[in-house]
This record gives sequence, C-alpha cells and structure tokens, in this order.
Amino acid sequence: MKKYFYISALSFTFSLNAFTQNISANEIDSLSIDSLKKALPSLKDNAKVDCLNQIAMEYNYSYSYEDVTKMDSIYYYGSEANKEATKLGYKKGIGFSLVNLSRTELFANKNIPAAEKNIRESILIGESINNPDLVGWAYYELGEIDQAKNNSQDASANYRKAIKYFQISGNEDAEAEVANWLCFNSVGEGKYEDGFAYCERCEALSQKSRVHNMAFGHFLREFALKNMGDLYKAAGDYETAMEYFQQARKQALLYDIKWTMEPEIGELFCYMGQYDSAFVYIKKYTDLDPNNGWAAAMLGETYLMNKQYDTALHIFKECIYGKQYEEYNKQIKQGLKAAFLFAGKAYIAKKNYANALKYTKEGLALAKKDNEQPLLVSGYEQLSEIYYHMSKYDSAYNYLLKYTTLKDSIVNRQFLLRLNNYKKVAEDEKKKAEIGLLNKDIKIKSQQLKQETQQKYFLLILLSALMLAGFFVYRSIALKRKNDKAALENALEVQQLENEKKHAELQRRTAELEMQALRAQMNPHFIFNCLSSINRFILLNKTEAASDYLTRFSRLIRMVLVHSQEPLITLEDELEILRLYLDMEQLRFKDAFDYQVIFTNRLDTGSVFIPSLLLQPFCENAIWHGLMHKEKKGNLQVALSMEDQVLHCTITDDGIGRKMAAEMKSKSTEKNKSLGLKITRERLALLNGENGITTSYEISDVLDEEGNVAGTKVELRIRYKESAKNVI
Repeated sequence: MKKYFYISALSFTFSLNAFTQNISANEIDSLSIDSLKKALPSLKDNAKVDCLNQIAMEYNYSYSYEDVTKMDSIYYYGSEANKEATKLGYKKGIGFSLVNLSRTELFANKNIPAAEKNIRESILIGESINNPDLVGWAYYELGEIDQAKNNSQDASANYRKAIKYFQISGNEDAEAEVANWLCFNSVGEGKYEDGFAYCERCEALSQKSRVHNMAFGHFLREFALKNMGDLYKAAGDYETAMEYFQQARKQALLYDIKWTMEPEIGELFCYMGQYDSAFVYIKKYTDLDPNNGWAAAMLGETYLMNKQYDTALHIFKECIYGKQYEEYNKQIKQGLKAAFLFAGKAYIAKKNYANALKYTKEGLALAKKDNEQPLLVSGYEQLSEIYYHMSKYDSAYNYLLKYTTLKDSIVNRQFLLRLNNYKKVAEDEKKKAEIGLLNKDIKIKSQQLKQETQQKYFLLILLSALMLAGFFVYRSIALKRKNDKAALENALEVQQLENEKKHAELQRRTAELEMQALRAQMNPHFIFNCLSSINRFILLNKTEAASDYLTRFSRLIRMVLVHSQEPLITLEDELEILRLYLDMEQLRFKDAFDYQVIFTNRLDTGSVFIPSLLLQPFCENAIWHGLMHKEKKGNLQVALSMEDQVLHCTITDDGIGRKMAAEMKSKSTEKNKSLGLKITRERLALLNGENGITTSYEISDVLDEEGNVAGTKVELRIRYKESAKNVI
C-alpha cells in the first residue's frame, strides 16, 4: 500500500502496460486506453476478455487519490471481463479480472475481506492452469492487502513470492517493479542489507527491461537510483548519496517525470550542513505541493538543524494539527511521524523536556506501529537524552541500550562492506566506459585525419594537373595569358587569407595555453598556502586537531584536483571549495573569525558557471592581511546576488584595513609576494580578452560612522555562463 501512497503524494500519472505477458500474443498490450477502447468492439471471445482486463489495468496504474473516478472505470471493465470470461470458461481471464476487482474492493470500498477473497481465488486459478505470471500478480496484490492490514512481514513475504513467480514467467518488467518497492519498504524498515540486494536487482533490470521504453519504466530507473542514494545516506556517505540523487534528477528531467527529487536533495544538503542549498530545493517543492506534509516536515527539519527552533516548531505543529495536511496524514503518516520526532528534538534544544517527551513518545508510537526502524533509532536516542536531562538515569540508560543495539543491527559491517564493494565496481565500470569512449573517439579522429589526408593528396594532384594544363594552354594560346594571370592572382589571395586564418588560430591557441598555464600556477600556489598552514598548525597545536585539519585539507585537495582541468565550474562547487578553505582557516586560527556565505536574492548555484578558485584568493587576502592582525574576533562575509546575467560577489571583512596592513607588511621580515592575487588579476585579464566573460573587481575601505577605516571590501562582477561548453 505504501507504493500507491508514495505515487499519489508525488502526483505521478503514468500509463502502464502491466500484465503484458498474458496478452502479448493478441498484440494489444502496447496500446493506450483510447486505442484499446477503439479495438474492443472488433474483438471476440478470449481476445475481448484480455482487452477488457488490459483497459482495467491501464486505469489501475494511472489511478491516483486526486482522481477517484478511475476506480469506477476499473470496476466496470474488470466486472465485464469477469462476466465474459465466466461465460467462456476462460480461467486466465477470470483470474486477471479478480485481480482487478480486488483493487476496487481494497481502495474504493475499503473491503479488505472481499479483496483478499478475490485474490486467493485468482491464486488457485493461476496454480491450476500453471500460469506463473497470474500467480505472481496475485501474490503482489496480496502483499498490498497485507500492507493495508499493517502486516508488513506477511506483505514482504508475498512480495518475495511474487518475484519468484515473475522470474519463472520471465516477466522482468514486473520483477523490477516489485523489487523496487521491496527495496523501498526495506529502507523504510531499516533492513538495509535486504534493501541493497533488491535495489541492485531492480537497477540492473530497469536498464535492460522492455518497460524502460515507457513512462513507468523511466520512473522505475529513477526510483532505483533514489533507493541506492537512500542506502548510502543511511551509511553516512552523503557525497555518494548525492551523486545517486543527482542521477535520479537527471533521469526525471530527461523523461519529463514530475518527481524531480527536490525534497531528497534538499534534505541531504541539510545533513551536509549546506542550509542555503537545502532551503532552495525544499522550498521549490513545497511551493509546488503545499499540502504535502512529508515535504513540510523536511522544511521544518532544515530550520531545526539551522537552529531556528521557533520557526521549525511552528511548521511541525502545522504538520501535526494543520487542516491542509489532514488528508495526507490520514493516508501516508510519513510526515506526521517525522513531525512528532522533529518537534521533540526542537523542544530538547529549547530545554523544554516535558514537551520533548510528549512529542517524542507520540512519534515513537507511530514508528513502532509501522515498524519504521530508522525512526525508532532516532526516537530511542531522543528519549535517552530527555530522561538524562530529567535525571531519570535508569530510563536514559535503557533507551540508550535500545538505540545502540538497534542502530548496530540495521547498519552492520556486512552492509557497509557490500555497499563499498558495489561503489568500487560502479567506479570501475565507469572508468571502463570512459576508456571505451576515448578509444572510440581516437578511432573516429584517426579516420577523419586519414580522409583529410586523402583529400589533400587529391587536391594537390588536381592542382598540379590544372597548372600543367595552364602551362600548355599558355604556350599554345597567347590570348589566354591574361586570364591565367588573373586566376593565379586569385589563388595567391586565397592562400594569403588562409595564412591569415592560420595566424589568427595560432594567436587563439597561444591565449589558450596562457590561460591553462595560469590555472596550473593557481593550483600549486593554493596547495602551497594550505600546506604551510598545516605545517604551522602541527607545530602549534595538538595531534588530533592537526589530523582533523589534514582530513579537511584532503577533501579540499580532492575537489581542487577534480576541477583543475576544467575552465569553468559551477558556483555550487566553487562555494564548496571556499567553505572547506574557510573552515580550515577557522580551525587553524582557533575560531579567531566567523564567516558567512549569504545570497541576497534567489539563484540556482548548480546552473551558474565561473572560473575555478576565483573567490578564494580574495578571502585568503582578507584573512591573512586583515583579520589575522585584529585583536578581537573578526568577521568575513561573502554576499552573492544575480542581476542581468551578472554575478555580483561582495567580500567584506572588519579587519585592520589596507593601510595598516601595508605598514605591518613593510615592517615584517617576510617579503613574500602575494602570488594569489597577482595570478588572479592575470586570469581575469585573459578571461575578459578571450572568453567573452566580462569580469571586474574593486577593492575599497569600509568606513565606520566617524569616517575611520573599519575593514576592507572587494566587489566582483562576473558575467557568468549557464554552460561550461565552448570555453577555455
């Protein structure tokens, strides 16, 4: 039942060709509802029954809670198929009609006993005629009935039986579908190891399955990628999880699937501490679906993790008690459970332990009812903390044991090992594919070069023949000398134009090489500064802190190396590099300054491309020459905005100012030149001259109310690109 709730909550509308194995011989399985209705009057006997069942199934899989009238259509065509099949004694038709009718009993009439009676009868029919496809669909629907009865164990057992029969019948489309929902249920219940096996199977099937050419097939592929991302998120590998979520988003955008992963990506940004990006993605989805309690709960979670507790509590209480979420909570309850637990967590932060206990217990009770083990882990941890603060140490200890035991059981070493091995295999396959594409490209270029060489030889021979013919014509016909001379002059002009073109190409290539050389200088300069910081930190601080610093540095170097050969990178990646660097400098100077990265208007950082390491040298200059010499704690602010295809970046510090920094530098024994800003100026000059990216910056003093210098401000204006193609 969770499957249909999930589709309904995300407003999916797919037209599926389910049950295709049983009627493919009649060539009606690939038709739409309208086409099936047009073909129906011309069909007779078994073919007519199959067509009626197929129409019912098409309505069944395009059904959503927003359009309940489709249940009437499912019931009508299912009943007609049952009547015709009963007259003919067509057992297969009777069996599939009972599967269709059970759906209306389950969801429209809420009559679980009647739905179960129809399904068990269809199982008996399928077994009697040895039709594994019919038995597989019947067990699948029986699992849905068990879900409605809140019997998740029996539901999973019936899903596994369904997969077994689909494997016997060779229906890989249906196997992929059931495996996906089994993985989804396993992730929700915290059975990650089981979920991984089903997710791996579904991903393999969805890539080769015939259903991959239809809308629901594309959705299954997206859902498999999403499930794999959830598994890596559960293991704490947020970077790999984000890669899978982004792949799923590309799948949705490519095939126009309405579920574009905004809430999932936003929540992951929240866990990664990137709250600005989290707000952008989650608010984008809540604006589209304001009645979705699950997405609203995630928005509240983002405020909670950003320590805006009152705003978060307001959203959670709206999720729990608000009328706009009432229908959603009645059907799905996922947002309701999360809202209770998040509200408890917010009250813990506000030290209101009585309310924290109340809301946490409510959420824990709902999680226990549905056996949502990941939510149970969060609930046990919160109860342990609450009882500890209430000085009820026995209860705190008991819930701490429950938390530790359950967490260790669902995220075990075997699951982490399998996930890591799968990641290595995926990376190896990706490298092999890249090598294959590279070899193919080399072969194509070699063939093109060969063809160009042959054309040159042909043209050379042809030119020689023309010159020889002209020589004989010149000697034999004196009147044509004038025309031959004019033709030769034209040929010389063409050659001159070609030489000028080659010269211009050489100049362009020279500019390219200069730009590449500057990028190559920028990276060693940046790495040198970071290594110098690490060396000083090791000499001045403890080993554990130095290790933490080195770990951050390794992540930073990884991102720098990844983008070192790229002329432009996304603003999102540039800001990630900048945050890592600023975190390192904060750690090195023992939090001697704070920093903020703010957006003064709305912009999609994943769609804005700028040169790499463009902002870091200015921030480095602000820290080393402004904030480092300040006696009190300093502040660094990076403000970003977008206007008319121009990215505005203002870097402001409240340091000692340029004049005092210059005086201190003149007195210092260290006379090292500021290579970072020097290289950056040269990069900006080349960018303005070659790539059509208008970039400029100004450095000015910040003055207080009395006119005294209170810091330094750098204003950059960059005409950014929306694509990284066709640039150096």
